Amino acid sequence: MNSYRLYVLNRQERIAEEMVREHASDRDALDGAQAIQGDHHAVEVWDGARLVGRIGGEFSLPARF
Repeated sequence: MNSYRLYVLNRQERIAEEMVREHASDRDALDGAQAIQGDHHAVEVWDGARLVGRIGGEFSLPARF
């Protein structure tokens, strides 16, 4: 089992909630994120400094002036 950090993001791309969950694989961690996304904008799954994936909400960088 590996520890994954799951970040629930709001529409402003800010972290609304952080949780640590144990999963057997990246796929299991992404499935877990899918299960908790619900009405939330997005959920990101991290393994240390590695972004495993993102469920929901399209990501876009703000325009530069």
